[in-house]
Amino acid sequence: MLNSTNKVNDLYEFKPFLLNQNRIMGLDLGKKRIGVSISTHSLDGALPLRTISVNKFSKIIDILKSIISEYNIKGIIFGLPKNMDGTEGRSAQSVKDKAEKMCNEINIKYAFWDERLSTVAVERNYVKNEKSRSKKKQVKKDIDNLAAAFILEGAINYIMKSKY
Repeated sequence: MLNSTNKVNDLYEFKPFLLNQNRIMGLDLGKKRIGVSISTHSLDGALPLRTISVNKFSKIIDILKSIISEYNIKGIIFGLPKNMDGTEGRSAQSVKDKAEKMCNEINIKYAFWDERLSTVAVERNYVKNEKSRSKKKQVKKDIDNLAAAFILEGAINYIMKSKY
């Protein structure tokens, strides 16, 4: 059952949060891990925060509630894994179902941002540019929260450039 007070169909509904200096969170939901990012203090970009290993739903909710409280988060942007032709497949539906369940449990507004090629972009920009093996290994370990930051930053830029 969808709680319509939490669902945000339009990213523009997040603009008042940003204009009022409220932070938002970005999540990259994977099968094994969840990348977490938060908007910057200046609200002009995103910072990778952490990666959550997926295990029990209740534990994930507790972690997210803690982050939301600590950083005064007012909304969540989920990366939506669309197909290359822009259609939504099973992965996208899975993310939508998980997002609805999570946000109804947390009681927070949420929306989606197209995440096509976000991990590829992160790998190109971070992994390949690192010279040392140890740094490359660390970036690969952090790929999920870096992808979440990439997703959130794209959404923030889109929201703030809107004329609404």
